[in-house]
Amino acid sequence: MARDWHELFRTWAKPPSESEEAKASRAAQMIRDALRGDTALASRDFIVYPTGSYRNNTNIRLGSDVDVAVVFRGAFFYEIPPGRSPAEFGLGQSASYGLEDFRAEVSRALVAKFGAGVQARAKTFTILGNSSRLPADATPFLPHRMYTGRRRPDGAWEYQEGVETRPTTEPARRIINWHQEHYDSGVAKNTATRRRYKRVVRILKRLRDDMGASGSLLARGAASTTASFLLECLPYNVVDGSFSQVEGSYYQDVRAVILAMWNATKDEDSARSLVEVSRRKLLFGKHQGWTRADANAFLQQAWHHVGFG
Repeated sequence: MARDWHELFRTWAKPPSESEEAKASRAAQMIRDALRGDTALASRDFIVYPTGSYRNNTNIRLGSDVDVAVVFRGAFFYEIPPGRSPAEFGLGQSASYGLEDFRAEVSRALVAKFGAGVQARAKTFTILGNSSRLPADATPFLPHRMYTGRRRPDGAWEYQEGVETRPTTEPARRIINWHQEHYDSGVAKNTATRRRYKRVVRILKRLRDDMGASGSLLARGAASTTASFLLECLPYNVVDGSFSQVEGSYYQDVRAVILAMWNATKDEDSARSLVEVSRRKLLFGKHQGWTRADANAFLQQAWHHVGFG
């Protein structure tokens, strides 16, 4: 029996139910309360906020953990223009309390609250879910300052600020995120596409899961290596006119997005200009956990899985 992809896509486009959203909010609030109520962290200057698909409203039903950033603001990592020295910017001094110290105190606070439900990983702490809250990942960060080399009107050095963490297994590896820029750019894209960009992202995530559950051997393989974050970024790079093609249906939108991104990822030259939603980082390169070929293979298998003509 043929599947009604039009109806499936309409269902998959919807955000999680109110009860699931409540479980997500409860998990984030419990993490915030655990850290704010800890004696050792009471004197630390830090902020806690949701990130990832729940913050960006691209989460799918029963499909993702809650991501929470925990940012210590008493120290920072930095990046300066090539050929410049840290001393020019008044930088180079080591902080007496940094990411490792902060991570250790966050770990103790979370274990005190959630006990054996906390699993320490290379860059994050996973808090297991239960009947009242979703699983959550709490990641310690420091601010990341990317200096432009220009001065502001007041004479201070200009910089763009994101956040940075370093895995315990690879302390030299720098993982830099731009959470606010990602959120702002996603909202702008969603507005420009009459709110269909984020719906198409949800559809692609559900399509990936469907491929993994009932697809061909090639489809299952492609689905297993495709990250949710990649599926949020690929449609961002598609021109706004590819969305909102048929009122009341997402079938043509998904077809247009997959085709556009398949063409854009066919070779290195065509994929060179693709960016993350934040527009701060290229979508492909050695800094990513996926390749252009991975993305292209997924898009090809997604096309065949649906049976687009």
